[in-house]
Amino acid sequence: MTTSDLTVTDAAAELRIRREHVIALLKSGALVGYDVTPPGARQKSYRITRQALDQFKRERSAVQVTARKKRTRRKSADFVEYF
Repeated sequence: MTTSDLTVTDAAAELRIRREHVIALLKSGALVGYDVTPPGARQKSYRITRQALDQFKRERSAVQVTARKKRTRRKSADFVEYF
């Protein structure tokens, strides 16, 4: 374990989601982590690397949408505007 590895609780706090949701993301493979459960333990323990969490956040981030230009109607050459 390096200093940049995060616990499930730390990752949940950074992502602003529940701890159980982080575990579900780990089990589904959407978030990459590794198991550090000691033999004979009842509850699983995971660690997530900083790089994996940053990549997950990059992949899930919303893209800024640029404002579209207002469309204007084309005027034909033989069109006469009276008003």
